[in-house]
Amino acid sequence: MLLAIVIVSGLAFVGVELVNGLRADVYREQMSRGTFYLMSRGLQRQSTPDEVERWRQVLGRLIGAELELRGSADVSLDEEERRELANGQVVMQLNEAGGYADIYYQLPDEERFIFARMTKVSEQQARATALLILDELAQYPLSEWDVEFDRIRSRFGFPLSRVDYNTLRLDREQLQRLQRREVVLALDESGSRRHSSVNVYAPIGNTGKVLVMGPMTLFDERPVELLVIVGLIGLSAMGLATYALVRPLQARLLRLGRAVEQVGHGKLDVKVKVESNDAIGQLAATFNGMTEHIRRLIESQREMTRAVSHELRTPVARLRFGMEILADTPSEEDRHVKLDALDKDVDQLNELIDEILTFARLEEGSPALEFDEIDVPVLMQRLQSELTEISGDIRIVIDDRLSATLNEEFNVVEGAERYIHRVLQNLVTNGLRYAKQQVVLRYSVQEDLACIEVEDDGPGIPIADRERIFQPFSRLDESRQRTGKSGGYGLGLSIVQRIADWHGGQVVITEGELGGALFRLTWPRERRAGAHVLGQF
Repeated sequence: MLLAIVIVSGLAFVGVELVNGLRADVYREQMSRGTFYLMSRGLQRQSTPDEVERWRQVLGRLIGAELELRGSADVSLDEEERRELANGQVVMQLNEAGGYADIYYQLPDEERFIFARMTKVSEQQARATALLILDELAQYPLSEWDVEFDRIRSRFGFPLSRVDYNTLRLDREQLQRLQRREVVLALDESGSRRHSSVNVYAPIGNTGKVLVMGPMTLFDERPVELLVIVGLIGLSAMGLATYALVRPLQARLLRLGRAVEQVGHGKLDVKVKVESNDAIGQLAATFNGMTEHIRRLIESQREMTRAVSHELRTPVARLRFGMEILADTPSEEDRHVKLDALDKDVDQLNELIDEILTFARLEEGSPALEFDEIDVPVLMQRLQSELTEISGDIRIVIDDRLSATLNEEFNVVEGAERYIHRVLQNLVTNGLRYAKQQVVLRYSVQEDLACIEVEDDGPGIPIADRERIFQPFSRLDESRQRTGKSGGYGLGLSIVQRIADWHGGQVVITEGELGGALFRLTWPRERRAGAHVLGQF
C-alpha cells in the first residue's frame, strides 16, 4: 500500500508538471501573439528596405530586445513549430540554463520570420503593445475603427476594450498621467497573487476614449481546477490500487469463510490452502491445525470411549467377583488375603483412571505448561534413582559420553519439568518391560534442539508397529513381554507424544545399538516466541 501511495504521488507530481508545462506554453503564446501580429503588420506596411530596417529598430527599442528578420533557411524549427507559425501562432523556445527565450513569428503570407530573444517580461512590453494597437488603429479612418478594433482584438489572448475616460476607476495620479498621453499600468491585487491581474490604459488621441488591455491574469501554477482533477485522478488510482491489493485478500478470506461453513456442517477434513506467510496465511495455517486438532479430538474421544469401557470392565469384574468370594469366605485370614487383592485391583483402577485423565488433559488443547529451566543430566540422575527400586534385575544406565563434551550451559533447556519428567518415566518404564539386562539414557544437543534417547536391549519394535503404538490403548503383542511384567494400559506412549507436541518437538522410534528399541525425544532448547501450536498440524 505504501508503494502504491508513492507511485500514485509520483505520477500525480509528474502529471502536474507536464500539464503546467503545456499550460505555460499556451499562456505565453496567448500573451505575445497579438504583440507580434501588430509588429508584423507594421513591418509589412513599410515600402522600402530602409523603412523596414528603421521600423525594425523602432520595434526593438519599444519591446526592449533586439529584433531580427530571418528567412526560412535561417531559423531552426521542427515541423510542428513551422505548422504552428503558419497558423499565425507564436513559437517560444525556452533556454532555462541561459535564462532567455527565443521567440518566432511568421509574417503573414511570407517566408520571413520575426525573431527576438527575450530575457525578461516587463512593463515596457505592455506599453509597447498599447502603442502598437494605437498605431494600427491610426492607419484607418475613424469610421472603420470599430471593425478594425474587433479584428485586432481577435488576435489577442486577453481582453481589449475602449471605454470612456470618465468611467475609469483610477487614482488621481493615474488619471493625470493619462491626460498627459502616457500609458498607465495598474495592478489589481484582489486578495492573493493567484487572483491578481494587470490592466494597461492608453489614451486614444482626442476621442475621449481610453484603450484598456486586460485584465491580464498572472500565470497560476496550481489552479483549483487542476488540483481537483489531479485529486480525483489520484483518488481513483488509489482506489484501483487498493482494490488490486484487497481483491486477492478478499478471495482468500472468502475461501476461508467457506471452509469455516463446511466445518460448521461437520466436515472436518476441510483444508485451506496456505499461499503465503502473511496474516491470512498464518490464519489459514492455524485454521488447518484447529480442524485437524478437532478431528483428532473427536476420533480420540470415540476411541477412548470404546477403550475405557473395555479397560474398566476387567478390574470392575474382578472387584465384583472378589467381593462375592469375600462374602463366602469364612476364614478371617483368607478374607484379609482377598481384601489385599481387592485393594490392588482398586489401585490398578486408580492408576488407569489417572492415566486416562492425564491423556485427556493433554488432548484438551490447553494444557497448563509452565516453562522453566531444566538441567537435563540432573533430571536423568533423579529418575534413575527413583526407578532403580522397581527395575529389579534390569540396570538403568546413564551414558554420558555425549553430554560430557557439552558446555554446562547446554545442559540447561526450557520446558515444563513435570511433563518432561513424565516423558522420561514413561519411556524408561516402557523399556523395563521389554529389556533383558539394561535400559540406557543419553542426552545430547543437535544445533538448537535438546535430544534425549532411551534405549533397551529387548526384542525391539517392528517397523509396522512403530506408528501404531502411539495410538491410545494400543499395546504390542502380549507374547513379546517379559514374564511377570505388566503390559500397561496403552496410554504411556500416547502421553509421551502429546507432551512432545506441546513442547514443539517430536518423538521417533528407531533400532538401537543394543538391538532393542530406541526412543528419541527432541524439542527446542529455547521456547520459540510467537509459535502457535495449532499451526503445527
